Amino acid sequence: MRALLVEDEPLVAMIAEEALLSLGFQAQSARNGAEALEALGSFAPNLAVVDVGLPDMRGDELSRRMRALDANLSIIVASGYDEAELSAKFADDDKVAILPKPYTEGDLARAARSLGFDVTV
Repeated sequence: MRALLVEDEPLVAMIAEEALLSLGFQAQSARNGAEALEALGSFAPNLAVVDVGLPDMRGDELSRRMRALDANLSIIVASGYDEAELSAKFADDDKVAILPKPYTEGDLARAARSLGFDVTV
């Protein structure tokens, strides 16, 4: 299992990447949308964990673009913003889960399991 973490805050990225590794994913990080789109082709992740507040584009827009490029990609959208608004944007996509920030390794595991990944904490 390969996970692409898209997070621009270095401390959050470090903690989230450690959590993904602990859950059994090979993890690669991107700091913005452009890096994430580049990594999508070269790293070929099964899962992307995408922050909404990225410096070059909103994470929900990035998520839509990534899903257009890879229809099988599962995405966890992590956000400190309004969860209901994000849930409504992705209500028709069963390969997208919303994860409120701040989150724990257990929260990340539950979100990954909701997308069909076999992970345990």
